Amino acid sequence: MSGHDTAEATVETPLHRAPAEVKVLATVLFVIAVALIPRGQLVWPYAVDLGLLVLVAALAATPVSLLAGRLAIEAPFVLFVVLLPFAVHDGAWLAFGIAAKATLAVLATGVLAWTTPAPEILRGAERLGAPRLLTAIAGFALRYLQVLLEEFRRMRLARALRGDGAQWLPRPRVLGALALRSFERGERVHAAMLARGYDGRMPEIVFAARARPVAWLMLAFPAAAFAVLGASL
Repeated sequence: MSGHDTAEATVETPLHRAPAEVKVLATVLFVIAVALIPRGQLVWPYAVDLGLLVLVAALAATPVSLLAGRLAIEAPFVLFVVLLPFAVHDGAWLAFGIAAKATLAVLATGVLAWTTPAPEILRGAERLGAPRLLTAIAGFALRYLQVLLEEFRRMRLARALRGDGAQWLPRPRVLGALALRSFERGERVHAAMLARGYDGRMPEIVFAARARPVAWLMLAFPAAAFAVLGASL
């Protein structure tokens, strides 16, 4: 078990125990409130929203390393944004606004991922009205992504043991072999599903008890973000 898995298994906060649908809705509303902050020479709305997010992350005991890893995902996007000041009038403030909104959204989803396992996020989204087919496809994608990453790790290890090196940028023939193995594994998975009675419809998801009214008080978090938005308009 990795260090992150061990930490996640030992941390138990009220936010971890909160119903998934409440956390999903709160995160979506917060991201919307941040995205609607008007363009212009405004810094304080982002600062206040960041303070709200830091407070929630602290209550959830979210590791700083996890959030830093999430921010690394948006690095290529930020590199593109820094070119805006040279291409657009008043581009510096535009670049700041885009980067700030993207950063807050990434951090918010990081806190959600820390407090809620991926299957629970999908169940929460379905309880909020997301189409079952969409959540089923997303669930398959998440599970299959882990399978592909593990397969790629084994291929890199096998190449390294044979003295072929283990570059992070795979060669085309390696990607071709991985695609072929993925296709074959997908066929085996589909055959196994058919053998277990799969008829093209996903089984009903058995939900836990619905969120109690007190749990919806968590929506005060995005409500505060919308209050910041209203004050900045």
